[in-house]
Amino acid sequence: MAMLFNIPGSPLAAGLGMRVLAGPLPAGSAPPEGLFTGPYPSAISGISGWWDAGLPGGLLDVSGAAMLASNGVVGAVKDKSSNGNNLMPYHIAADTAPAATIAAPRVNGYLGAVGAPDAAIVNYGPSLDPDWGLAHPGLELGSGAAWTRYLVWTRPNWRQGTYYVNNQPIPLIHTTAGAGAMILQADSAEGANLTLFPGTASQTVLSSTLARRHSHAVILRNTPGSGVDVWLDGVQVAAGVANPLAASANAQVLFLHDGSIQGSAQCWFHEAAAWERALSAGEITTLIAAQARWVLGTRRGVNLLVMGQSNAAWFIAAGGALALAQGVAWYLGAAAYGYTAAESGTYLSPNRYSVIPGHPISNSSPPLFPPGSSGGTFLTNPGDGSDPSTWAAGPDFAALSAYLTGSSAVVSAVDESDIAFLVWPWSEQDSTMPYANKALYESSVLQLLSMTRSLLGRTAANLPLLAWNAIPYETNDGVQMVRESIAGLAADAGNNIVVFAVQTADSNPLNASYDPATGLFSGGDPEHRDEPDLLRYGRIGAHAAGRAALAMGLSDTIPAVQAPASGLPMQGGPQITHVYRESDTELILTVAHDAGNDLLVPLQAANGAGFAVMDGGSVATPGTIITGTAASRVDATHLAVTMAAPITNPSAEVLFFYPYGSTQIGRGNAVADNAASQTPPANWSIGNDLGSAWNVNFPLQATSYPITLSDTPD
Repeated sequence: MAMLFNIPGSPLAAGLGMRVLAGPLPAGSAPPEGLFTGPYPSAISGISGWWDAGLPGGLLDVSGAAMLASNGVVGAVKDKSSNGNNLMPYHIAADTAPAATIAAPRVNGYLGAVGAPDAAIVNYGPSLDPDWGLAHPGLELGSGAAWTRYLVWTRPNWRQGTYYVNNQPIPLIHTTAGAGAMILQADSAEGANLTLFPGTASQTVLSSTLARRHSHAVILRNTPGSGVDVWLDGVQVAAGVANPLAASANAQVLFLHDGSIQGSAQCWFHEAAAWERALSAGEITTLIAAQARWVLGTRRGVNLLVMGQSNAAWFIAAGGALALAQGVAWYLGAAAYGYTAAESGTYLSPNRYSVIPGHPISNSSPPLFPPGSSGGTFLTNPGDGSDPSTWAAGPDFAALSAYLTGSSAVVSAVDESDIAFLVWPWSEQDSTMPYANKALYESSVLQLLSMTRSLLGRTAANLPLLAWNAIPYETNDGVQMVRESIAGLAADAGNNIVVFAVQTADSNPLNASYDPATGLFSGGDPEHRDEPDLLRYGRIGAHAAGRAALAMGLSDTIPAVQAPASGLPMQGGPQITHVYRESDTELILTVAHDAGNDLLVPLQAANGAGFAVMDGGSVATPGTIITGTAASRVDATHLAVTMAAPITNPSAEVLFFYPYGSTQIGRGNAVADNAASQTPPANWSIGNDLGSAWNVNFPLQATSYPITLSDTPD
């Protein structure tokens, strides 16, 4: 398996291959509980222990103080029964520093959990420490005592990062009494069983359909002389199972760990409770009702299939793909997130990849692959004037097919089933085509899109494409052609295309020198966007993608009916809707807001960066380009832009651009909204949940089509 590697505090380094990396969760506040009003386990009398990680109020920090917000380091899960038996983070490794136990928000709907994220594991996200669990100082599980135990957990993935035990079952409840005994375990990659008392004569399979990703609640009730009764997610699945433990087995109990090296279940802990008696049938009913605050059963994973050329590779390396997947999972309340991608040269004989530098969609982009040449592209243009809908797959599509399907496939069927979006950060070489090739380019996009969906057994209705607004690249008319094409294709709902980054010119060349105080940059590689900008596109794009996923009904634990109708970005930035020619050198722009309600004109934006008009002519046959020299805020929805020279043609013959063609506005130089300072709807603060870097002001959208000047104010 190919991987990506990372060190703390750095962006993702370029690795060849697929999957994800999730680091420790950043600071933020937990969302409120929502509509659940009870009952809680504490409603049942005689409770001897209750541990609730759903909200920070049930947790203590490392100094023993009550936690006030999620994403901080947890010192203990507080015993809310007031009996003082806190659950403590458990590790056995002595030679390495354990990963910190974190209060993670939004793991199950709006509710959180505790666990220890581990950035060293790079297979799937979120990744959890293979040596983490929780310890109770002494809990009776013996056959001669009456007791009831309750546990709620989430497994985001199979065991990972633990070579010797990856395929072994995971521990859910383990007692250290005697020589130690497993009370409850779940199969990992090799099976789907949930088993009580495994390895003993009392071994009982409680479920044989355990999903890879799941949230479950289990109730164990021991009655001396009668045995153990079990309820899973409110359904009784076992009765009178002989308890193989001694009459008294009061010892340290481990949740989600078995006391061995790399013995973690790598699961999130939500809630547990204990009674030193066998609950009655009515009390079991009450406890089952308490489970209603948790969404139980199979959980969703969000996987993105990334395709493209070198900027797609840099997008992955910068962490943009991971951020995009994580943001979509946040919208859906999904348990896991990741992406699938491999760069050419990763897997050979046969070649298997989804990303290859320098290759456009088809060999219609001279001078690399002249018509009639198979070249190395995804589609082969035979050069006979045929419609792209009849074109055959090229060598790159064959490599994509081998990567995803067949006997040499790298991607498992279960990962493939998690693919929620195709992602194409891809416009470079195609934007060197002349504007006259617009219809051909649009048709080639649809043909490759259709072929890729068919390869995965999907349709346009259930596999959206995420594409970006064309990046600055070499030719003006070709960039404009791609911008218009993608916008036009996205406007047709039947294509199910979402533009996830509606402004890409507000970026720097890769590895350019940059002064954040002025917004000026110099040098760098102009054919590639810089990594900080690519990471930002992933975060910005998560909003449009997440809203699309909600609209498709892909929600996991968060019902779509509870998703906000407003207050969060729909497109990822405000949009210019009207341009009034106040004079031959002064324009007044009308802006429609997305998530913000005001306009900011920072750095080089005040000097007119990115604003331009074409004085006569068209994109296909360009006229004179006049650039902006100044811009200022008029009010919350209007900008005044001063042009470098007077406009000479009638307004009906003048086109406005932001930006024109391959113009680079530069990082921090775009006009932006004030979305970062807005109060989001309840439960929907992505900055609180995923970190302050997600609180951004969104740039003014690029004009995918030029806007004709008007002589009438809006």
